[in-house]
Amino acid sequence: MDYVYDQIDTTLAELRAHPKSIEIQQYLSDKLSAKRLQHVLAVQEMAVDLACVHKADVWQANLAALLHDSAKWMNAQALYEAVHAYEIRLDPIEEVNPSLLHPLIGVKLAVEKFAVTELEVLEAIRNHTTGNPSMGVISQVLYVADFAEPTRTHQAVHLVRELAYTDLRRAVHHVARAKIEHLLNKGVMIHPNTLHTYNSTLESVNT
Repeated sequence: MDYVYDQIDTTLAELRAHPKSIEIQQYLSDKLSAKRLQHVLAVQEMAVDLACVHKADVWQANLAALLHDSAKWMNAQALYEAVHAYEIRLDPIEEVNPSLLHPLIGVKLAVEKFAVTELEVLEAIRNHTTGNPSMGVISQVLYVADFAEPTRTHQAVHLVRELAYTDLRRAVHHVARAKIEHLLNKGVMIHPNTLHTYNSTLESVNT
């Protein structure tokens, strides 16, 4: 087991040393708060770890993790201005909830600033906040890692971490469930994609 973890550590170090990773990390260092940057690097660590465990593309997991919060430095006004500039069509819930906009801008930054073309990476960035019932493995890895990375301490994180390495789909279900419960407690609207993610993975906890 130690040998496996040594391999994962080596893989992460190699990914972080790649020129494109360094370019993205420099951008993030310039734009994000220290706390947000710590979160991104923790997500990167867990996402690469999960990609290794589930035999997914580690480079795609690395890119998706690094770029998922690349627009988090923008305030609400800047996000809406970027939406207008990029001519992004918002759904009714996105129109009134600026916290849902950074994934949309993040996709545009990934393509235009960092020349990312891998559809799985762009899909993962797009869906990492709300989830999506049609998420592929890279999206699932990012969705779970964003919720359960090592610095997170919120409720349900330990269960999700445990499931993430053995049953990724069940982990996705519990992330969606925790997000729904959190939003219900706040008394705010829930994006349909989060509800659909919960529903589409419900059979995972009943089998």
